[in-house]
Amino acid sequence: MYIKTVVDGLLKERNRNLSWLAKQMNRTFDGLKLSLVKGSIKYTDLQNMANILEVQPKVFFEDNTALYEAKKARNILAEKTGEYSAVKRDLENCAELVTTLKAQIKDKEKIISLLNKS
Repeated sequence: MYIKTVVDGLLKERNRNLSWLAKQMNRTFDGLKLSLVKGSIKYTDLQNMANILEVQPKVFFEDNTALYEAKKARNILAEKTGEYSAVKRDLENCAELVTTLKAQIKDKEKIISLLNKS
């Protein structure tokens, strides 16, 4: 899992994702992710990954995980805000729809009462 954290951090710095890296390495997304999570990635794949990301292979083994964990923790708030803003927008749309439907019901009740008076 350590190597995956480092790779995720490097990809985030470059505004890329894991599927992009897998495509560049001619690997499947699932295969690359599994090898990173389990730590069973081949050395040749590490060299290839380092060349693609333009870093030295030693970067994957240095103790930089605290740096990437801190960046990840900082960005969790931003991701949650984006996630919640979409939910909040949906909630506002639903509230507006409810208000419109209630107004329609009142109008229809008035029409029914006027028809009953005739």
